[in-house]
Amino acid sequence: MATKKQRRRREKEHRHEYEYVYIDEEGKEVEVEQPPSARKEKERRPAASANGRRPSQVRPVQPPNWKYLRKQAIIFFFIIFVAFAVLNRSIPVAALMAVVYTAIMLPLMWMTQRMIYRSYLRRTGQLPPPRSRGSK
Repeated sequence: MATKKQRRRREKEHRHEYEYVYIDEEGKEVEVEQPPSARKEKERRPAASANGRRPSQVRPVQPPNWKYLRKQAIIFFFIIFVAFAVLNRSIPVAALMAVVYTAIMLPLMWMTQRMIYRSYLRRTGQLPPPRSRGSK
Protein backbone atom coordinates (compact mmCIF):
# COMPACT_ATOMS: atom_id res chain seq x y z
CA MET A 1 0.00 0.00 0.00
CA ALA A 2 1.26 3.45 -0.84
CA THR A 3 2.22 5.77 1.97
CA LYS A 4 0.29 8.95 2.68
CA LYS A 5 3.04 11.01 1.06
CA GLN A 6 2.98 8.86 -2.08
CA ARG A 7 -0.81 9.08 -2.33
CA ARG A 8 -0.72 12.88 -2.00
CA ARG A 9 1.97 13.12 -4.66
CA ARG A 10 -0.02 10.88 -7.00
CA GLU A 11 -3.18 12.93 -6.47
CA LYS A 12 -1.25 16.13 -7.15
CA GLU A 13 0.05 14.70 -10.42
CA HIS A 14 -3.48 13.84 -11.51
CA ARG A 15 -4.87 17.29 -10.65
CA HIS A 16 -2.65 19.13 -13.10
CA GLU A 17 -3.47 19.00 -16.76
CA TYR A 18 -0.58 19.46 -19.07
CA GLU A 19 -0.75 20.45 -22.69
CA TYR A 20 1.88 19.10 -24.97
CA VAL A 21 2.42 21.22 -28.05
CA TYR A 22 5.13 21.62 -30.60
CA ILE A 23 5.80 24.27 -33.20
CA ASP A 24 5.71 23.16 -36.81
CA GLU A 25 7.68 24.57 -39.76
CA GLU A 26 5.19 27.40 -40.28
CA GLY A 27 5.50 28.56 -36.64
CA LYS A 28 2.09 27.35 -35.54
CA GLU A 29 1.50 25.49 -32.29
CA VAL A 30 0.20 21.98 -32.88
CA GLU A 31 -1.18 19.84 -30.05
CA VAL A 32 0.30 16.43 -29.50
CA GLU A 33 -2.07 13.58 -28.65
CA GLN A 34 0.28 11.91 -26.19
CA PRO A 35 3.92 12.59 -25.41
CA PRO A 36 6.25 9.89 -26.74
CA SER A 37 7.78 9.19 -23.31
CA ALA A 38 4.37 8.62 -21.70
CA ARG A 39 3.34 6.37 -24.59
CA LYS A 40 6.45 4.22 -24.17
CA GLU A 41 5.93 4.03 -20.41
CA LYS A 42 2.32 2.88 -20.79
CA GLU A 43 3.31 0.24 -23.32
CA ARG A 44 6.09 -1.03 -21.06
CA ARG A 45 4.06 -1.38 -17.85
CA PRO A 46 1.37 -4.02 -17.46
CA ALA A 47 -1.98 -2.79 -16.23
CA ALA A 48 -2.66 -2.94 -12.51
CA SER A 49 -5.16 -5.49 -11.27
CA ALA A 50 -8.15 -4.82 -9.03
CA ASN A 51 -6.09 -4.88 -5.84
CA GLY A 52 -3.65 -2.27 -7.19
CA ARG A 53 -0.77 -4.67 -7.77
CA ARG A 54 0.79 -5.36 -11.12
CA PRO A 55 0.46 -8.95 -12.26
CA SER A 56 3.72 -10.78 -11.93
CA GLN A 57 4.71 -13.82 -13.85
CA VAL A 58 5.16 -16.89 -11.71
CA ARG A 59 8.36 -18.69 -12.56
CA PRO A 60 7.96 -22.45 -12.79
CA VAL A 61 9.41 -24.37 -9.85
CA GLN A 62 10.56 -27.95 -10.18
CA PRO A 63 9.50 -30.50 -7.57
CA PRO A 64 12.20 -31.41 -5.07
CA ASN A 65 14.50 -34.15 -6.29
CA TRP A 66 17.61 -35.85 -4.94
CA LYS A 67 19.79 -35.08 -7.96
CA TYR A 68 19.50 -31.33 -7.41
CA LEU A 69 19.80 -31.77 -3.64
CA ARG A 70 23.02 -33.76 -4.11
CA LYS A 71 24.54 -30.90 -6.14
CA GLN A 72 23.55 -28.39 -3.45
CA ALA A 73 24.99 -30.61 -0.71
CA ILE A 74 28.32 -30.98 -2.51
CA ILE A 75 28.63 -27.24 -2.97
CA PHE A 76 27.64 -26.65 0.66
CA PHE A 77 30.17 -29.28 1.82
CA PHE A 78 33.07 -27.60 0.01
CA ILE A 79 32.14 -24.13 1.25
CA ILE A 80 31.97 -25.37 4.86
CA PHE A 81 35.17 -27.40 4.41
CA VAL A 82 37.09 -24.38 3.13
CA ALA A 83 35.72 -22.17 5.90
CA PHE A 84 36.72 -24.60 8.65
CA ALA A 85 40.08 -25.35 7.01
CA VAL A 86 40.91 -21.64 7.01
CA LEU A 87 39.64 -21.09 10.56
CA ASN A 88 41.00 -24.27 12.20
CA ARG A 89 44.05 -24.89 10.02
CA SER A 90 43.40 -28.60 10.48
CA ILE A 91 42.22 -30.55 7.44
CA PRO A 92 40.84 -33.65 9.26
CA VAL A 93 38.83 -31.52 11.70
CA ALA A 94 37.56 -29.37 8.83
CA ALA A 95 36.50 -32.48 6.87
CA LEU A 96 34.71 -33.94 9.89
CA MET A 97 32.89 -30.68 10.62
CA ALA A 98 31.92 -30.30 6.97
CA VAL A 99 30.45 -33.83 6.96
CA VAL A 100 28.52 -33.14 10.17
CA TYR A 101 27.15 -29.79 8.98
CA THR A 102 26.21 -31.22 5.59
CA ALA A 103 24.40 -34.14 7.25
CA ILE A 104 22.46 -31.65 9.37
CA MET A 105 21.66 -29.42 6.39
CA LEU A 106 20.42 -32.15 4.01
CA PRO A 107 16.96 -32.53 5.60
CA LEU A 108 16.67 -28.76 5.93
CA MET A 109 17.49 -28.29 2.23
CA TRP A 110 14.92 -30.96 1.32
CA MET A 111 12.21 -29.31 3.43
CA THR A 112 13.04 -25.91 1.95
CA GLN A 113 12.73 -27.24 -1.59
CA ARG A 114 9.43 -28.91 -0.70
CA MET A 115 8.08 -25.73 0.91
CA ILE A 116 9.00 -23.62 -2.14
CA TYR A 117 7.38 -26.16 -4.47
CA ARG A 118 4.19 -26.34 -2.43
CA SER A 119 3.87 -22.55 -2.28
CA TYR A 120 4.34 -22.49 -6.07
CA LEU A 121 1.52 -25.01 -6.46
CA ARG A 122 -0.75 -22.91 -4.22
CA ARG A 123 0.03 -19.72 -6.19
CA THR A 124 -0.72 -21.37 -9.52
CA GLY A 125 -3.80 -23.22 -8.24
CA GLN A 126 -2.47 -26.68 -9.04
CA LEU A 127 -2.98 -29.77 -6.94
CA PRO A 128 0.01 -31.40 -5.28
CA PRO A 129 0.94 -34.79 -6.71
CA PRO A 130 -0.44 -37.77 -4.75
CA ARG A 131 1.87 -39.21 -2.13
CA SER A 132 3.42 -42.51 -3.00
CA ARG A 133 3.21 -44.81 -0.01
CA GLY A 134 5.10 -48.02 0.40
CA SER A 135 3.20 -51.26 -0.02
CA LYS A 136 2.02 -52.77 3.26
